[in-house]
Amino acid sequence: MDVYIQHLTGGSNSDTRPDSGAVLQSTLDIATVTELSRELGRRLDTSKEAILRTLCENDRVYERAIAEADKAQLEISELLRGVDDMQALLGDERSGIHARLVNATENETRLRVQLQDNSAVLACLRLLARLNASLYSMDALIREGRLDQAAEMLVSLERELSTATIIGSTRISDVLANRVELAKEGIRHNAITALQEVLVVRVDDGLAQLSVSTGTRKLEQGSYTQSLFAALDALGAQDEALAAYSAHFVKSFISPVLASPAISLATHSADMSTRRFEVRRDGLATHVSSTADVCAIVVDAFVFANQALLPDYPASDSSEKAGRLASLWAPESISTVAKMVVERCLLRSIPTTRHELEELRRTTDVLLEFESRLFALGSVSASDISNRPIHTAVSRLDDLFIERRCDHAQSRARELAEDTSFALFELERHEVWSLDFVREKVGDSGCGISPLLAEACEKAVASASGGASADLVYPKCSISRSMHRLVSEAYALVNEATLSSDVSASSCLLLGSARQTFDLYGALYLTLHRAQLTKIPALAWQFFNDCMYASHHAGTIAQLIPSLSPTPSEGNEAWLETARHFFGVGSAHIADLVVRESRELGALIGNSSSSRDAFYNAASDAAKEQLEKSRKQVRLAVTQLARAMQPPVVTPRIYYQTLGHYIDAVFAATIEMVAGIRDIGVDDSQVLSDHCRSICSLSDLFRLDSHILAPYQNLLMAANAPGEHGVSVELDELLDSDSEAELHQSLEGRDVQSSVQSARLAKEHCKLSSKLAQLADILLISRADILARRRAGLLAQFTADELIGLIRALFSDTNERAQDIDTLRSLDQ
Repeated sequence: MDVYIQHLTGGSNSDTRPDSGAVLQSTLDIATVTELSRELGRRLDTSKEAILRTLCENDRVYERAIAEADKAQLEISELLRGVDDMQALLGDERSGIHARLVNATENETRLRVQLQDNSAVLACLRLLARLNASLYSMDALIREGRLDQAAEMLVSLERELSTATIIGSTRISDVLANRVELAKEGIRHNAITALQEVLVVRVDDGLAQLSVSTGTRKLEQGSYTQSLFAALDALGAQDEALAAYSAHFVKSFISPVLASPAISLATHSADMSTRRFEVRRDGLATHVSSTADVCAIVVDAFVFANQALLPDYPASDSSEKAGRLASLWAPESISTVAKMVVERCLLRSIPTTRHELEELRRTTDVLLEFESRLFALGSVSASDISNRPIHTAVSRLDDLFIERRCDHAQSRARELAEDTSFALFELERHEVWSLDFVREKVGDSGCGISPLLAEACEKAVASASGGASADLVYPKCSISRSMHRLVSEAYALVNEATLSSDVSASSCLLLGSARQTFDLYGALYLTLHRAQLTKIPALAWQFFNDCMYASHHAGTIAQLIPSLSPTPSEGNEAWLETARHFFGVGSAHIADLVVRESRELGALIGNSSSSRDAFYNAASDAAKEQLEKSRKQVRLAVTQLARAMQPPVVTPRIYYQTLGHYIDAVFAATIEMVAGIRDIGVDDSQVLSDHCRSICSLSDLFRLDSHILAPYQNLLMAANAPGEHGVSVELDELLDSDSEAELHQSLEGRDVQSSVQSARLAKEHCKLSSKLAQLADILLISRADILARRRAGLLAQFTADELIGLIRALFSDTNERAQDIDTLRSLDQ
């Protein structure tokens, strides 16, 4: 029954609702249907009653709600009337209570802000008062000398200032920060000054003194310097202060002491009550203090300084001492002192010979021990030993010796080039290059010849004996003493290069320095003395000989380079270039001299108007006097030039050749003057002929005494000089080989050469001697004789025009003269 009722009424619960299909398919009987109808009617009646009751209840609730709403509306109306009354009471926004309340609120806000600001200002003022009091206290401590306490207070102030956020980054904060920085700088400066005042340094010409200040506060108790160090440590400036103090001590005391050549310990008291350390200085001493004395004085000075700064410092050499010293001296200053000592005791004493080098090497142990003790003062670890100045210098002693040797050679070359004495050195005999010669050159340096150089010399001599022996001979002549010493210095350097242990580096350096001495000397000498070499012929010839001598030995050393140098090709070419350079410079310089002097000699003949007039009117007394004067001037000038180069200044061959150039210049000027005369009278021709023969007498200057020629009579060849391509080429023979027998005969029986031999030499070396002699004859002979000599070839040096000009000047204008002139022209066709 209930299932059907639920199906008909549509129960709300879907889960309990019966399946409609199942209900419809079920079968109902009449009784059931009747029961179902009555149940449905009952339930309908019940539902109606419930609905009526609900409607009645809702009606009552609605009535109550309407009543309450009316009441609420009345209350709202009353409230609105109150609001209207209050609005009337408050008035407008500017003058009413509302405006006053707003103003009061704003005032309250401002007062609260001002209160906060006043509180911050008050706190800041309290902080500033506290900081200011601290600053005053700190200033008082500084004035009292209690720098350690002042430094601690300053650090505390700086810490408080950095954490005071109340003042932030204000101007007051910046002012206080500047004040603190100034105070720190003041304390640091005062501490360093106080440290320097503890040790008083006095240095004069004779004495250097260290003493402890008697006015130093609390020095006896040893607390004063500790307080200074504590102050510096508190400020973080101890390293800077010690570096400054160390530098001050080194500059004011150690440096002046080491600058004195001779020093000795005058006073050193281990008892600090005497408070004095004195070193005697002798700036004019002839001797120099030993390395051991210098090192001992420097170490004792540092010990005394430590005892002055720390009165309880132990005087004994102990590990405690090293530890205490390590806190007082900056490593930079210790290194500076080591450099000063090594400069004085080692670097300034680097010798220039091997023997002196070995003596110096014996003192290096003292220096190394001193350096170890010295660097203990700066607490430098043993691992840094390779960077120590003395250790580095000792390890490079051989290299320093090589550098010193090269520098000395360059200085020596510069000194020799600057020498203005122009002292002569005459080679006593012909210089034959050999092992003995090189040994003699090397022996001047105090060092024996090396086996390598000796072997190279023997090889060079052996190769020259096969046909180039003249390459190793330099003839007897005069050179400058400076060039002679320069060559010796070069050979000493070459020998030193073969003694060096480091062949690749040191040998090249020494061989290069040997060559550079030549180059430097040549460049400086010509630059410094150019005026003297130009004005004084004797100096010019000396320079010529110097250049030839340097060229000879540079070329000879070039033969040794393949056996000595690690780079033989480059070294050999460099030496040959030096040889060619000297040969070219010397030849060019002497060529300029000969050209210049020849020009001046020619000018003496007819450069002035009086000299020319004398040729045009030769028969007059004034003209004869002028010609005689001109002959004397020319002879005097040529004689002076000849004396300036007379052997053994140069070799006889060079003397003859140059003298021939000079005399030819005179002959050429004389011939030109005579040939230029348009009309020569009979009397004039006689005077001019005599004048030409007098000029020809200059050939007498070719005469040389037997003792001058004797050293050259057995020498067939001169020394070799490098050619343009680096190959040795022989100079002209000093004497003609075909005339040696005749010369030897003349030397056996006579002291002076015959006039015949002088004439022969003049004819050989003066190209115009025959022409001038023929001109003297032409001035006196007839036209027929002139034509006959021309046909015989005796007047070959004259051109046809020259002879025609002379004939026209000497003879009258006739038909016969014209025929003779035509004949002369026909002879040249």
